[in-house]
Amino acid sequence: MTKTLTAALAAAWLATTMMPATAEDKKPAEEKKVTAQQQRMKDCAAKWKDEKKAKNVKGREAYRTFMSGCLKG
Repeated sequence: MTKTLTAALAAAWLATTMMPATAEDKKPAEEKKVTAQQQRMKDCAAKWKDEKKAKNVKGREAYRTFMSGCLKG
């Protein structure tokens, strides 16, 4: 009985301490700034969609090659 109660209390404690922060604690998404690198990644990802359709390429290696060139350029 004591082991069960201890286990239940431990589980309850873990559940409450592992809860994510409430919405009031987080900053709104509009205040979050996008870095230059993040913007470049977004732009290259959009270009990849066009490249993929135009050249009919697929696969991880083609994606990595394209993104590498796009991010350098």
